[in-house]
Amino acid sequence: MTAVRTGSSSGSRSRWLLLAPILAAAGCTGIFQRSQPARPATYAVRADGAELRVGSAEREVTPAVGGYMAGFSIGRTSEGVASPLKVRALVMEIGDRRFAIVGVDNLGVMREDSDWIKSGIAGFANGDVFLCSSHTHAGPDLIGLWGWYFLTSGRSHDYLRQLRIATAEAVAEARKNAAPATLVRGDARLMPETSVRNSNFGACFDRRFDVVHARAVDDGRPLGTLLHMACHPEVLSRRLALLSSDFVGALCDGWRERGHGQAVFVNGALGAMVTPRMKNRDESGARDMGAELLGIAEQALAGAAPMPVDSIEVRRRDLFIPLDTFGLKLGRLTMAIPRDMHEGCARTTVGWLRIGSLQAVAVPGEAEPAFAQRIRARVGVPDLLLFGLCDDELGYLLREQDARDREFAYERSMSACVRAGEMVEEALVGPRAR
Repeated sequence: MTAVRTGSSSGSRSRWLLLAPILAAAGCTGIFQRSQPARPATYAVRADGAELRVGSAEREVTPAVGGYMAGFSIGRTSEGVASPLKVRALVMEIGDRRFAIVGVDNLGVMREDSDWIKSGIAGFANGDVFLCSSHTHAGPDLIGLWGWYFLTSGRSHDYLRQLRIATAEAVAEARKNAAPATLVRGDARLMPETSVRNSNFGACFDRRFDVVHARAVDDGRPLGTLLHMACHPEVLSRRLALLSSDFVGALCDGWRERGHGQAVFVNGALGAMVTPRMKNRDESGARDMGAELLGIAEQALAGAAPMPVDSIEVRRRDLFIPLDTFGLKLGRLTMAIPRDMHEGCARTTVGWLRIGSLQAVAVPGEAEPAFAQRIRARVGVPDLLLFGLCDDELGYLLREQDARDREFAYERSMSACVRAGEMVEEALVGPRAR
């Protein structure tokens, strides 16, 4: 998540100087605040059955040209479309329960909006839907941080309604397409010389590329695939004001063109700062990176092994994280970011998903690779998947030692608080021994 403050007129600056004391006072005195519940909400369900059914589908969600774009610079508006944005859905049914993993081409969807979008999906409980943003920096602003300075929001309610309808339609079609299925799972490795790098620490990034592929029991046709890796989709330069799904769209489209069916992309531990290493910072570069990753994904599929599934389990837990970052607080006080506050904290969520032997945790932001690796070590699951930007976008999730390190000053400025990562980890696996 990247924001650069742009200039404003003297009139705008004067209006802000008049509004700032009033809004700051309102925030300090607790106006517009909610109380925290005595116990955070939890959700747990396990479904057992002899037959697994899988289906998938997608819908285009490209907005009208001219709206505010998320990421990079404040006040950036789109001037064209380089590639369509999509919402992609993978539905699994077992017993009398159904679950959905949904990937949307966007920088991030906030918790309140995620709940509203999921409420429009017929036949699914909120907790059984994992809504994951790809984190493209060439999509519309759904957070509100990238509008015209801090006095206006970049959010479009009309677009949010469009996204809600499209998500419901994609999930409904995926459910309609569902058929008895078998799953295979494979992984391949990204080498340091590939198109992915850590701009802070070079080759320090999650090198796994995981593929979970569903095939029909009757004829072996592809029913849907989960593609999982970690990297910021920001091949396109900040100078290009073009809407694009970046390399994610090229990867998923290529997967279908190669005969593997519908793909749903979920990002992983991309924080601080796992980013593309591409010479061409335009749509051709995005296509090139998508093609490279497609080859790696096909390697994973070629070595995939059967993954029996006789049960699916979901666990969820709310948590309340202090929102003390200046930019985020300022955005909320000016009402550019319409985030509910609970005694100075933002309500967010973590999740745990088990599909047969596959295990995944869902986090509400951009996990740093070392932070993700510590979670894997603590739960004792080396191949644990981490679903990043799931159901919320609270910025970077770091180990506290890194959040306090000057090397991560920028990442800290775009995180809810210095302990945001630690609080997410504690909600998932409990406090660490001191």
